[in-house]
Order: sequence, then C-alpha cells, then structure tokens
Amino acid sequence: MVYNDFFQAREFIQATHVYFLVILLFSAILLAFLSIIKSKYTGRVLAANVFILLAGFLLLVWYHLRIYVSVELINPMSRVVAGRLMAPLWIENEKLYFWAIFLGLFTYLVYRKNREEPFAKWLNIVFSGFIILTMLASNPFAAPLPDLYKEVSNYQMAMGSGNPNIELQYFQSFYGRVTYFYNSAYMWIHPPLLFISYASLIVSFLASIFMLVKREEQYDKTAYGYAKLGYILLTLGMLVSYPWALTAWANEPWWWSPKINMSLMMWMFYTAYLHSRLHLHRRGMWNATAALGIFCFLTLVLTYVTTYVIPGVHSYG
Repeated sequence: MVYNDFFQAREFIQATHVYFLVILLFSAILLAFLSIIKSKYTGRVLAANVFILLAGFLLLVWYHLRIYVSVELINPMSRVVAGRLMAPLWIENEKLYFWAIFLGLFTYLVYRKNREEPFAKWLNIVFSGFIILTMLASNPFAAPLPDLYKEVSNYQMAMGSGNPNIELQYFQSFYGRVTYFYNSAYMWIHPPLLFISYASLIVSFLASIFMLVKREEQYDKTAYGYAKLGYILLTLGMLVSYPWALTAWANEPWWWSPKINMSLMMWMFYTAYLHSRLHLHRRGMWNATAALGIFCFLTLVLTYVTTYVIPGVHSYG
C-alpha cells in the first residue's frame, strides 16, 4: 500500500509556501497602505488579494483531490478497498484561510458600493490584518494538514507491519475516523457555514463600531444586513451539527462541552442584537444596539478560542 501521490503532492505544496507567504503578506500590507492614503489603486489591490487567496485555494483543492485519489482504506482481513479519504477543505490549518477568502469577498462587495466611505477603508485594513494573521499563525501551505499526514503515515506503517493484529487495530481506528469525521456529510456542511457566518459577522462588528461613533443610519443598515446573514448561516450550521453530534458523540456528554455552550451563548447574544433593532427608535437604544453588536463579536472570538484552550469533546487543543 503506497501513498506516493499524497506525499508528493504535500511536498509540492510545501515547496510553494514561501511564495504564497511573501506574496500575500506584501499584497496585504500594500492594501492597508493604499487604503490609508486613499489611493485610486486600492480597489485593484483589494481584488488582487482576493484573487491570490482564491488561487491558493485552488491549489489546496488539487491537494485534496490527490488525497482522495491516492489514500485507500484497505480491509486487512479481506484485502478489499473499504473506501477513500475525502478530506474537507476547511480543516486544521486551512480554517482561517477559508475564513479569509469570504472576508475578502465581503470586503470587496462593501468597497464596490462605498469606496469613498471611511468604513470601506477600515474594512480593507481589517481584511489586510486578517490575511497577515492567517499566514503567520496558520499558513496552510507550510505544513499541509499535519494531523492528517501523521494519521495516514501511521496507518501506512501499520498496514505494512505484517502483524494482523496491528493492521486490524489501525484499520478499525482510522476507518472510524474517516467515516465519522473526514468523510461525514456534516463535516462538509457544518464548518463552512460557520466560517462564512464568521466572515459576515466581522463586517457587522466593524459597522457597529462606526454606528456607535458616527451615529449614521447607513452603518446600522450595514451592521444589521451582515449580522442577519451571519445569524442565518450560524443557525443553519448549528442545526446541522445536532444530528452529527448525536452520532459522533453517542456515548459522550457532549452537551456539556465548553465549545457547545459558548456557541449557544453567542447565538443567544446575536438573537438579542437582532431583536434590539426592533426598538431602535427608543431613547438610548441606538448606543445599546451598537454596543451589543460589538459585544456579540467578542463572544464569537471567545467561542473560537475556546475550541483550542479548554478541554472538551469539541476541543482541538
């Protein structure tokens, strides 16, 4: 059992990581600079940033296709292929990158509509910062899918050990993880809905700040519009995850997981934010709604970080 295509594709991705790192860091810094000086080339550089991110995503798509083609799960008892590995495009160190793509798309839409507004300038800067954060903290090209690589490598060694007990043990373990995690239909639906939602809620967060400072109706409309989109996707993502949790964590008290509870808290705060807009005309509600929109995003950040710092069934730390 040889997975040469997978390993060679990974080596190729690693060989390109410096180019993507340099290009994206340079283009992100340039975008922030041009946004500050209000250059006429800002829109083109913004579009270039989004294009580069999409080009990198296509490279990751190619890498995932190589994984699917080359990684077979062979039953050691019957020597029959039991399945293939279909790794989703938003796992491990690809999460922030996928998030950055949609933040870029939303930023471009805002800029096309309001390029002369200070809000568009600051959203460009936030997008630039997010690219820099992504490439420095979670570069998906530097060490592509390290956990998956380790799992596949260990599985290959076990299958070549010649020991039937070891082969069967690793096969059952890896097959279960592939079935209930990597190849799960929920894994292909739940995470992307959340990351697109998070990107939308970044726009709402910044608009809430402008709403609080500038007190102009256009910022309220922007904050509300993107919060509504984010809320719908967030709700769908959480609903989709429920039957998955029942299956994947059947024997675990998953409802006590810190990440699950933080997610519910975040959802309730965003529900409160959207509800508060019904009373925006009342005295003091403008500031209260804007402040709540800002606080909601802080709970989003805390929810995301919880996954990595607090142990639980949903922890990746």
